[in-house]
Amino acid sequence: MQDGAAELLDIREAAEFLRVSETSLRRWTNAGRLPCLRIGGRHERRFRRDDLLAFIGVADRAAPSRAHNHFCALYTSDLERVRGASGFLTQGLQADALCLFAATRDVQAAVIAQLEYDRPAIRTDVTTGRLLVGEYHASAAAQLEYWRVRIRAALKAGVARAYVVGDISAGALGRLPFGETLEYEAEYGRSIAQAFPVITLCQYDARKISGLDAAGVLQCHDAPLH
Repeated sequence: MQDGAAELLDIREAAEFLRVSETSLRRWTNAGRLPCLRIGGRHERRFRRDDLLAFIGVADRAAPSRAHNHFCALYTSDLERVRGASGFLTQGLQADALCLFAATRDVQAAVIAQLEYDRPAIRTDVTTGRLLVGEYHASAAAQLEYWRVRIRAALKAGVARAYVVGDISAGALGRLPFGETLEYEAEYGRSIAQAFPVITLCQYDARKISGLDAAGVLQCHDAPLH
């Protein structure tokens, strides 16, 4: 019989396999989201490769159902990127929501130009603060705080909902180690997407990430947006 222990990964190896931090693995195993074995007197975590692959590809179906509001989109061309962002923001503006968009300046300009075709008053939306456009902050923590502050202020002012579009590949967060980007996404889901009346689209350039990274992106979101 083959020794099953040879097929087990320790927590460092599992973190490298998923491209996340060991802290994330501990959190997921403690919450029961990711199966693991406890080995030896110190009860050290060991992971089956099949369990890790299943975790990447399959959402936890036992979790309570809730409305999907944290979406991702993997684009394969600059035109697809621009049309995806502009279409999502147009929906938010038509719903009288606060809209926020984060990307590099060149991407901002391209999306605003596309928006003008569907909404000639888009420049007024920007100057009056209905559409807030900016670049990503240098750290995940600073970006999360920016979202919180802006959304709370809008809700206090009477806005019922916010729409957020973030082009992760176009900005500072896209230059982080990908495991840190996924941790940002997970924290965004917990502290913003689940805490506020907000609908979010996170965009990624499929030309720049691996298949495993793309699977990690899908795992951090409610659903892909086509």
